[in-house]
Amino acid sequence: MKKPILKSNIVFSYIYCIGYILFDYPSDTFVMRTITGVMSFIFSCNLLLKILNNKKEKKLASD
Repeated sequence: MKKPILKSNIVFSYIYCIGYILFDYPSDTFVMRTITGVMSFIFSCNLLLKILNNKKEKKLASD
């Protein structure tokens, strides 16, 4: 994927997941649950990778 498309997809997943947590979108169909699952997966993986990258950078900076 091109980098701008990937970045926009990540930002969209952040907005979607935060909106889902705050406002609990009421449409609970199979399609909406699938979309929510995929967006939550992207959000969680990206957040985990950022945390691991920050720890790695701090460790390298302290050495």
